[in-house]
Amino acid sequence: MKRLGIPSLIMALSLSAFLPAALQADVKIGYIDSEILRERMPEFQQIQREIERLRQQYEQEALDRQSKLVKLQEDFQKQELLLSEAKKAQMQVEFEAAVQQLQEFTQDKLGPNGELIRKNIELSSPIFEKVNAALEELAEAESYDFIFDVASNGAIVYADPERYNLTESLLEKLEEAREAQEAGQ
Repeated sequence: MKRLGIPSLIMALSLSAFLPAALQADVKIGYIDSEILRERMPEFQQIQREIERLRQQYEQEALDRQSKLVKLQEDFQKQELLLSEAKKAQMQVEFEAAVQQLQEFTQDKLGPNGELIRKNIELSSPIFEKVNAALEELAEAESYDFIFDVASNGAIVYADPERYNLTESLLEKLEEAREAQEAGQ
């Protein structure tokens, strides 16, 4: 049996400490391990293979560009004494442009908002939707109030929206506070 991590345990204890005593007996909590889902679902494995293939392709392209940079630099060093100042300046501009292009390519393809991340999100979204739908169905069928993901430091992946969504109540309180502040001014 998988042990709950410290964050999951703290979250569960905090949750039970703040719920009214009448609700505590009715609260049903469960957890999942999304890492096991990723390991066992063929859809996730297929996406991982595709993303890995794409990552290797982008890294190879970056290495090819870097090799061209090294060649440019070597050619410059070999010819430096024979070149005019104008030609040296031109080659320096070409080299700096190539460095800039490599940096942009790396950022565009492999950066935190790069194509690789966007492709992963694009491919994963339908699977996450399917998992979330099944999770919601499971939670409703078995009357779970909260389900945590132990692989994500105890993140809540399901909460009964009818009983625990406080968004509208919070918005009402904030509106009341704003109106009271405006009335007091």
